[in-house]
Amino acid sequence: MILSDITISIKLVNLILIFFCIFIAVAGYFRKLIDFKSLIFTCFFAIFFIYFFPLYWFASLLILYITTSFATHYKREYKIVAHKKGRELKNLFSNLLPSLLFSFFYLFFPDKIIYFAFLCGISCACSDTLASEIGQLSRKNPRLITTFEEVKTGTEGGVSYYGLFSGFMGALLVSIPAIYVNINLFILSTLIGFIGCNIDSFVGAKFELKRKCSNETTNLIATLSSTILGLIIFVLFLS
Repeated sequence: MILSDITISIKLVNLILIFFCIFIAVAGYFRKLIDFKSLIFTCFFAIFFIYFFPLYWFASLLILYITTSFATHYKREYKIVAHKKGRELKNLFSNLLPSLLFSFFYLFFPDKIIYFAFLCGISCACSDTLASEIGQLSRKNPRLITTFEEVKTGTEGGVSYYGLFSGFMGALLVSIPAIYVNINLFILSTLIGFIGCNIDSFVGAKFELKRKCSNETTNLIATLSSTILGLIIFVLFLS
C-alpha cells in the first residue's frame, strides 16, 4: 500500500513538472526567447529527463532554462547583440549537444563520471550565455581575451569584469543540484563551466572574429571541451 502511494505521488510530481515546463517553454516562445522548433525541442527533452533521470539532472536543466531566458530578456532593448526573434534550434544544439550525448550514455552506463561530464557541459552553456547577455550591458568596453586590447561591445572574444562575474554565477547556479550527489562535483563543475566560458571567448577571438568559424561552432567547441575536461578531472581527482 505504501509503495503504491509513493508511485502515485511520483507520477503526480512528474505530471506537475511536465505541465510547468510546457507552460514556461510556451511563455518563452511568446516572449520571443525561443523559436517554435526550440519550443518543441525544449518540451520533448524536458519530458525525457523527467521520466528517465534523477531529479537533480532535470533541476540543473530547469535552472539553465530559467537563468538564460532571464538573461536573454533582461534589458534586451539596450543590447547590441540580441536574439530578438528567439534562440533557434541550432543555438540550443551547439550549447547542449555534448551534454545530451552524455545523458544517452548514462542510460547504458549509469555512473557519476557520465553525470559529471553532462553537468560540466551545461554549466559551460549557462556560464557563456550569462557572460555574453549580461556582460554586454557593462558600461566599459570589453577587452579581447587574447591581446587585452579594448574592443567594441559585442565583439567575439571580448571579455569584461561584468561579463566574467555573470559567467561565473551562471556556472555556479546550474551546478547547485550536484550538491545532492557530492559537494566536490558542485565546486569542480562550477570551475570547469567557467573555464569553458573562457574557452568560448578564446576560440571566438582566435577564429570566429576572423570568420573562420561560426558562433555555433564556437559554442560547440567550448561545451565539448568542458565535458571532456570534466571526464579528465573526474578520473584524476574524484575516482
